[in-house]
Amino acid sequence: MGVVSSAISFERQRGREVAFSRRTFSARSTKLLQEFQEGAWEEFIVSEFCLREVANALWVAYHRGRITEEEARIGWFSLLQLNLRIFPDPPLSDVLDFALRYGVPVYDSIYIVLAQQEGCPLLTADERLFQAIADNLPFVQWLGDYGQ
Repeated sequence: MGVVSSAISFERQRGREVAFSRRTFSARSTKLLQEFQEGAWEEFIVSEFCLREVANALWVAYHRGRITEEEARIGWFSLLQLNLRIFPDPPLSDVLDFALRYGVPVYDSIYIVLAQQEGCPLLTADERLFQAIADNLPFVQWLGDYGQ
């Protein structure tokens, strides 16, 4: 199902926060989740919007017959069991300003602006997003480089 690997979340490891953006990148995102469960990561921090996206992804997967209703509920419950720290979404005016300035969709900009506000790097599995902004925003990191 990969709910966690497709979730947008912010993580802190040994006092250093890292944001984790959506898109499935299962081997490395699974490694992040395993590290979190083993205590290597202090916490996962997510925006309120992230929870809406995950709930919708579960609904879409159910609606398209990829998972059962029970699996959707288990996926949601599993996400909540991660003891996520939920941050309010950044002000939409800040998000729109960022989106217009960098040409990044508003949905993606929510996570980037939140990472900026929290002063933490954004770790994304979305290589296209990474390529579009990495030169201007060095705090954005690609999940494909994680652990290398």
